This record gives sequence, C-alpha cells and structure tokens, in this order.
Amino acid sequence: MMLKFIDTHIHLQDFKPDCAPAVIDSPVAEKLVLISSRVEDLEQVPLWVNKYSQKCMGALGFHPWYWQPDLPMDALYEKLKKYPKALVGEIGVDALRRPVDLKQHWLFSYQLKMAEELSRPVIVHAAKAFEPLMRHEPELKSVRYVHHGFVKNEELLEFINRTGGYIGLGTLFVKQERAKEMWAKMPRQRVLFETDAPYRVNDGSYLLSAQSQLHQLAQTVGEDVDALCEQLNENARDFLDF
Repeated sequence: MMLKFIDTHIHLQDFKPDCAPAVIDSPVAEKLVLISSRVEDLEQVPLWVNKYSQKCMGALGFHPWYWQPDLPMDALYEKLKKYPKALVGEIGVDALRRPVDLKQHWLFSYQLKMAEELSRPVIVHAAKAFEPLMRHEPELKSVRYVHHGFVKNEELLEFINRTGGYIGLGTLFVKQERAKEMWAKMPRQRVLFETDAPYRVNDGSYLLSAQSQLHQLAQTVGEDVDALCEQLNENARDFLDF
C-alpha cells in the first residue's frame, strides 16, 4: 500500500511540465508546500496555489543566494497579505557559495519580522552557516519555523530544540551514518517530511522516490513505517495549521 504523505518542501513550479501533473493528481500526495526562492517565484507559486488550492500551499520569500539591491520587499509583503495561508520562505543564511555577510543577515531579519507581524510559519535555510544562524536566535524564538534539510549537527539540533523549531528531514538525513543517534534526540512532534524536489529528488520519479524515502527513514531510525508516516503528517498539519 502506498503511504500518504505531506511534503513540506517542494519546488513544484520548477518541475518539468510533463512531470508535475502526476504529482498533482496523485492521492498519496496529500499536501504540497511550494517553496519560493527567487523574485519570479512571487508570481509562479501563487499561480499553482490558485489552480490547485486543495493540494498546494505556498511559501513566499527570498533565498540568501538571490539577494540583490532592489529586491521587491514591498511586493513580498503585499503577496503575503493577499495569501493569508502562505508561509514565509525559504529564507536564511548560507555559506555554501560565499561567506555570510551583512546583506544576508539583513534580508533574513527583514523577512523574519514580516513572518512575526503576519503570524506565518517560516521555512529556514541555513547551509554551512550554524554560527551566523545563532545570531538570529531571539527572532527565531518569536516565530514558528522549520529548519530545512537537517543532517547531523548535534549543536544545531540543540539550537533548534532550544528555539522551539521543527526539523525538516529528507534525503540528506537518511543517507548519513548518525541518523539513528540524531533521531533519538529529536522531539517526535516537531519532525517534518520534505523532499526538496526537483533538486534532491528527481521530478520524473518523485512519487516513487518519496515512498522510498519514507521507508528508508523508518528503517534507518527503527520505526514502523505506517506509524511514522502518520506522525509526520500530523506534525505537518500542526505546523501548517490546516
């Protein structure tokens, strides 16, 4: 039997056109959170949400990779007000491409303030940037957020727990050897399932890959797959408030 799931991190607007319909039509994909990164996503994500409102929720925000001097922050704010169920994200700090600078910190803080003002959940991206992320601890304590793409950093897990965050688990987590050890330290009610498709999961095999990932996660951490999936879905409903 196929497992029903809620994918809390998917860039469906970036799928190849012939791959997206199967995802939308599939009954096992209960809910999809479409994640923004770039300016053009402010238009693309709402189009999907409007067309498939029963299946899709949107997250609107600017990823640290795409900082530029003239980012339309007012337009982002207006879009968030127009879509009261939209999350803020994905936003954060990132040292994969270049050291974290004041521009990244400013952009992250600005969007966190929007999320706090509008009472929206936040999708946080913080790749190779634990120390910079810690600078935003007071702001993160003021919002409901998930740390996207958690892997194996014990200090980071302690930070997420301390700030009341949720933990997004995907392909990166199940592939690393300390997964079971990290799982034992996670609050079960604050773990979310994500794929980051089509970047971590190929769009052409998305549905099968999501099933495989759920089974692999259950096997890795020693949990019954049906019970685990039910818990992950309940956590997502709580985080997303639907």
